[in-house]
Amino acid sequence: MKQGIFSILGTIYFASAKNTFYYVGNNSLMIKPFTFFIALSYSTILIPIGLIFSMFIIFDWLSKITDAIRNFFLNIIDKQSWSIDNSFLSFLIRPIILVILIPLFILSIFIPRLSTNYIVHDVSIMLSATGTFKQINIIIYRAANKLFVYISAAPLLMKPFLAIIGIIYSIILIIFGTLFIFLIPLDWISKGIEGIRIYITNFISKLQYNIKYKVRAFLFTPIILTLFFPIILCILIIPKFTTNIITE
Repeated sequence: MKQGIFSILGTIYFASAKNTFYYVGNNSLMIKPFTFFIALSYSTILIPIGLIFSMFIIFDWLSKITDAIRNFFLNIIDKQSWSIDNSFLSFLIRPIILVILIPLFILSIFIPRLSTNYIVHDVSIMLSATGTFKQINIIIYRAANKLFVYISAAPLLMKPFLAIIGIIYSIILIIFGTLFIFLIPLDWISKGIEGIRIYITNFISKLQYNIKYKVRAFLFTPIILTLFFPIILCILIIPKFTTNIITE
């Protein structure tokens, strides 16, 4: 199971405190007292920050639950849309199932996500992901198209009857699809928030690793991490109302 961003940030700050003492251990005996005092001072700041992030791990869990709910509805809706042209019964029933499930999916969107559960090293991978609103829009229009795929393959005598049903269903589906077009900008906002979160997480992760080996990193990185703390916290409290779907 992937770590959420609060868990990762807590780990980074704990590791930063640990790495300051690792640096002390690699120094000569003469300067150990001086570096030990610095490491001790920094750790009294870094460890509490790590504890604060760790306290918010519950948001990582809640985000996993939110994603699970959204993906549950999204997967069912996706399967229903692909199966519309399988049979006459599918043609009649599956659009109705979609019309019932889509409002439930919309309700799941109003559960905000304060965490990021998919941390990647390359931010461009995340930025290329498909947002939930765009994905559901694609599924709905596919479902409307599948209605007419079935009608075109039906016997000639059945086509007028099926066309009436298909037009009614497609109008309803297109209305839903249009609604999600207006929500697609939330995907873009979500990607921006996600990109900033991931970039900062990757950046400070690299910073804290260098504390072990470089005097400049030992002296200044803990200060940078401390200054970043309120900035990161402000970014994390911006809720996300969409999920970016990354294809692995």
